[in-house]
Amino acid sequence: MSKKLRTLLKNNRRLEEKIFYEPRTSDWRKDLISPKELSDALTCLANKITASQSPELSVLTLLNEVDFISGRPLASYEKNALQVVEILFNYLRINTEYDQRFYHILNSLQLAFTRLALDDLSFLDNQKHVAVVFLEKLVNIGFHFDENAGKLTSFFVHAIELLIARLASKNQVSIKTFSLARRRLDEYFQGFEEKVNLNKTRLIADIEKKSRKIEADFYTEHLIKSKTQGDEIPIFLLDFFENQVQPVLHKIILKHGAQSKQCQQLLTDMDTITWSISCPFGDPDYKVRFEADVPPTMKRVFNNFEEQGLVNEYMKAFFFEIEELHIKKLDGKRVHLDVMISADIFSDEEYEVDSFDSWSPQNETTFEIQSLQEGRWYYLQNEGKKVRSQLLMINQLTEELYFVNLSGELLVTIGFDQQQYLADCLEAFIEDEQIHFSHAIKSLTRELTSKIEVLELEYDTIKQQEIINEKQRQQLEERARLAVIQRLEEEKKAVEKRRQTALEEKRKAHEAMITKERIEAEKRFKAKGLLRKVGPGSVVAIMLKTGRWTEASLMLISRTTQRYIFADKNGNKITEPTKMELVDLINEQRIKIITADTSQLDPLQALVVKRREKLTQQL
Repeated sequence: MSKKLRTLLKNNRRLEEKIFYEPRTSDWRKDLISPKELSDALTCLANKITASQSPELSVLTLLNEVDFISGRPLASYEKNALQVVEILFNYLRINTEYDQRFYHILNSLQLAFTRLALDDLSFLDNQKHVAVVFLEKLVNIGFHFDENAGKLTSFFVHAIELLIARLASKNQVSIKTFSLARRRLDEYFQGFEEKVNLNKTRLIADIEKKSRKIEADFYTEHLIKSKTQGDEIPIFLLDFFENQVQPVLHKIILKHGAQSKQCQQLLTDMDTITWSISCPFGDPDYKVRFEADVPPTMKRVFNNFEEQGLVNEYMKAFFFEIEELHIKKLDGKRVHLDVMISADIFSDEEYEVDSFDSWSPQNETTFEIQSLQEGRWYYLQNEGKKVRSQLLMINQLTEELYFVNLSGELLVTIGFDQQQYLADCLEAFIEDEQIHFSHAIKSLTRELTSKIEVLELEYDTIKQQEIINEKQRQQLEERARLAVIQRLEEEKKAVEKRRQTALEEKRKAHEAMITKERIEAEKRFKAKGLLRKVGPGSVVAIMLKTGRWTEASLMLISRTTQRYIFADKNGNKITEPTKMELVDLINEQRIKIITADTSQLDPLQALVVKRREKLTQQL
């Protein structure tokens, strides 16, 4: 492989690894498809590859349909081999006008080429490599193969198809394998060419047979006139030439042609016979020339009549008559003959031909028949289809062109007068301008260069996207950091707010408590004020534990226990709260003062006072 191709393939693989494989988190080289797995996968895909009818066939794409290697990468060398062969054959299919049936051959050969390339890619540099020569032979035959190629070509192509199918079915393809296949292919071509040449020979024979009939009709009359017109000729000799010799000459031309030795000899013999009769009287050389030329001439002419089966009484009478005339001339006697001037009395009226030509259309399309070459291939428009055909013969006599197909069978006959058809529907097939292996190699370079440009653009796009993604990531991280800071600030503010709220609530609660205590103090102070007004005999309303109100009077204030004893109107004790409890009951409005009477002491209280005073005095 050339250095340029190696560099292009290396750059392709390098960019593909950077784009598709290096971003993987796992070690992608551990997943490489092994040569054995690749060979098995190609075997699995063989039927699908050979049966494809598409102008583009990608074995690399089909490999992903094989379960046991799907999604796994190929090693660089294997990828190069598959890609190179794929580009070469796709170029041949797309840029040629092959028949769809020929795709099966190219597909099978592509599979064989793929296996050969997996073993060695160097054959691409060698135009004489057995595989390249094999491909070129098939490319050349493919240019001319179509539905009009004939049965012989169909059988030939089918044999090639079977040969390449066997070649593609092999798991290992080497130079030796291709050498054996090429040897068999050469045998096929040799046999095919022999049969094609046989068909062409038969066809040419038929054409020549038809042509000789026309040639015989034309040249017989023309040659007879050339021997009888323009000079004095004996009437009996003119009659012999026109009525007896003319059929013999026609058969000779029909069998051997106007330029044949037999035809020219008969014309010479006619001149000799004419000289033997019309030679001037007294010619001193007459006897010498007569003895040398005339007897053999008369014998040959008679033999010609016998060979053609045209011997008759009139012909015999002519020979007897001319023999008598020869005897007289040899004896030196004068021969008197009835003669006539056999000349074309209208030969000077050539203006008639010119007058006809002057009426011919001036704008009629003129096609140069001389530009065509026998044996070359042409495109013909036949029933709306573009048909490949070979010009077998340009028949100037019949003014016809004979075109044959690849099998050597007559495809179409075109007359010289079909000038418009030839100008519109005939196109030269130039072999040098057709697609060949060298063109495919140049296309391979262009295709790989284009793929590198695409991969480089994609790689640059990925890198730019990575830069954009990195910036976006940094921006997102910055936004996240700011969001965290903001959230922390908000949480800090919320905590502070909750703290302030708690302090405020605590302050309010404290103030409420103080207010409540103040109110309670005021109430207690007021209750204490009311309590000061309560003395024994004061009437109050007390709420019992049952929730019922009852009326009671303060019976006694115990200074020892500091209790206030309340009794109902019957003197039954109802409650005896302490001073503080009484203040609370008044404050809670569970005791309501009805009347506060402190003007006179309670008799019991007075008795207690007196008793205490007496005890004091005793001490």
